[in-house]
Amino acid sequence: MKIISVINLKGGVAKTTTAVSLAELLAEGDRRRKRKGSRVLLFDNDKQGNTSRMFGVYNGEREAEACRIIKTGRITGNIRDTKEENLDIVPCNYFMELAELEIKADKEHAQHDRYKSALHEVSGQYDYCIIDNPPDLGMNVINAMVATHEIIIPVRLDAYSLDGLEELVEQINQIRALNPKARIGGVLITDFEKSDTSEAAERWLRTKSGCHVFQCKIRHSKKAKDATFYRQTPTHYSVRSGAAQDYKAFTEEYVQKFGHLAAEERR
Repeated sequence: MKIISVINLKGGVAKTTTAVSLAELLAEGDRRRKRKGSRVLLFDNDKQGNTSRMFGVYNGEREAEACRIIKTGRITGNIRDTKEENLDIVPCNYFMELAELEIKADKEHAQHDRYKSALHEVSGQYDYCIIDNPPDLGMNVINAMVATHEIIIPVRLDAYSLDGLEELVEQINQIRALNPKARIGGVLITDFEKSDTSEAAERWLRTKSGCHVFQCKIRHSKKAKDATFYRQTPTHYSVRSGAAQDYKAFTEEYVQKFGHLAAEERR
């Protein structure tokens, strides 16, 4: 099972939309390209629970499954089904704050590898695990990074996001001491609107950032924003929208470049 973390320390860069779109499209497959659907586990690691809400499994009244996993290091009994074929989910909610406090107080057991141990239990059941992370570096994100094989960084082309990218890469390199296998798969440009400024920022990102940047860009789309109000992915809400088509192209680019490694990561 290949474990992919979608992360950026800045909010509003389409982390959740990227995570759920990638998970959904990997699970669906692509008949035109003769790519079969993969078995995908979508792991909501953000206490806001937007990924969980999108698939109708959010419950704010009790401790969510992701919270139990980080406390116990066990995943059995903490995976929920979705209505999508080949796609299961681990929900999250605001109880994650209490779970993090609890494990920080646990001085007898390792705090950073709970997700790694848990996901190892189901490594033969899925081809991919996509982790949607919050815009911070709490204990739950550190656990995700320690378990991760590959990191995808969604970025908007503004100064704040580009500054945050440098800081994130630095933090990732520090975490690599705990997980040398973690690598940055690439930066994904989101909410792209063509202008002289955005094109200059893109050139800098591709030539000066030191990170691989995916060729596909996710165009700015009102439909993508509207989709969030209906708790749907762009491809479900409006498959013909620019954002939906771009996420399809991005998924295929990802599979072409990295997808063949999924079998290797299952070993």
